[in-house]
Amino acid sequence: MSQISQNSSAGRDASAAKPSGIGTIQGVSVVASVLLPIVAAYIVFYTGVGMPTGTINQGELLQPPVNINQLTFTDGDGAPLQLGEGHPKWRYLILPGAECAAECEQLLYTSRQVHVRLGEKADRVERLLVTATPLTDEEQEKLRREHPRLRIVQQPPESLLELQQQTALANIAETKLLLIDQRGFAMMAYDNHHSGNELLKDIKRLLKYSYEK
Repeated sequence: MSQISQNSSAGRDASAAKPSGIGTIQGVSVVASVLLPIVAAYIVFYTGVGMPTGTINQGELLQPPVNINQLTFTDGDGAPLQLGEGHPKWRYLILPGAECAAECEQLLYTSRQVHVRLGEKADRVERLLVTATPLTDEEQEKLRREHPRLRIVQQPPESLLELQQQTALANIAETKLLLIDQRGFAMMAYDNHHSGNELLKDIKRLLKYSYEK
């Protein structure tokens, strides 16, 4: 009897030590339920596969997003600048067309108001005006005075033309604003048909669900 009892006890101990097949399946299911939506969202966003025709975005999606990390800009001192370097930020890249005339100035004003309304989150966003030729001292001074958080950068005319072509959309004007994600991809485009409230709605949602370092 004692031998039988010992054998029974040993069998129970072995069963307890052995992983349960059901427990393993449940663990895999939990991990999959977390990872699969993230992977699916990444594939949909960066490839356009499965993208629904109706979205909650106010801007026009670029499908696929345009990688501008390899484009070299220059700052006011002529030093090279790559947007993928440095602290990760969301960026508004303003493309003025032939010159920064009335439509460009309106976009600058709209983006400035959005930047102000972001309040404490404003540091996570940067605004840049891209020009093909250097601005005059008077133009730069006016922009610094009216748009103190605006960064002025240059790009060679042929590179700027290529960027315009890569981000061209049928219903978006040549003078436009590109929303650049933290990884350096142009993902949405806006023009003066979009209101400041629409820009603000998009960027607030993106800031809410994106990381901050």
